[in-house]
Amino acid sequence: MKEGQFRSWTDWRNEFSGNLAIFCSDERFANATLEFLRRHLDIERCDLFVVAGGPAFLTQNESSLIERLELLLRAHKIKTVALISHELCGYYSHRYSDLDSDDLRRKQLEDLSKAAALLRQMGVNAYAFFAYVENGEIVFEEVENQ
Repeated sequence: MKEGQFRSWTDWRNEFSGNLAIFCSDERFANATLEFLRRHLDIERCDLFVVAGGPAFLTQNESSLIERLELLLRAHKIKTVALISHELCGYYSHRYSDLDSDDLRRKQLEDLSKAAALLRQMGVNAYAFFAYVENGEIVFEEVENQ
């Protein structure tokens, strides 16, 4: 091996799984989110769309991110999307600084449900989850469709 080079132990697979996960870039939840995808949803491989606020961009109609998502859906033949938001999200706290913690959580849950509905209208299976901390553990709970 050449100096300055790293070789992955992961074998190359020139195919797409048809799965996508959209979640927030907050490092406090990132490893748990990847574990949740693998261990609970049994998603070993998926495309990742990781951005501050996670799926919030869908309900806020952020056109540049939606355009990239639509390209990804087509090019990688995405059939299933997992949407994940989490408590203590800095993006939501900043964007909606006038809301108290209960209203902020309601807003996030509402946005998750709306984002899942939008994706279903685009022809994909979408599932929404909310992550929170309970007794020092990160818990993921499915969000009912509204």
